[in-house]
Amino acid sequence: MEEKIIKIIEEICEIENLKDNMDIDLIEEDLLDSLGFITLISELEDEFNIEIQPTRVPSDTWRSIQKIIELVKNLKM
Repeated sequence: MEEKIIKIIEEICEIENLKDNMDIDLIEEDLLDSLGFITLISELEDEFNIEIQPTRVPSDTWRSIQKIIELVKNLKM
């Protein structure tokens, strides 16, 4: 699951080897913009058959890969 999430994020951010720095701030580093954010939610929902309600997710969740992975794991439970 983690590898798939990382791959999705890498494709959206158009950068490789993000798994080497799981705590990189995707927003601060300008890797994830508003369109990328919407695409990420859509891809995660489709890939893992989950529903993400952005208004119910703390905004800092989208800053790091590790927090995104935790979100998906929690929603899969």
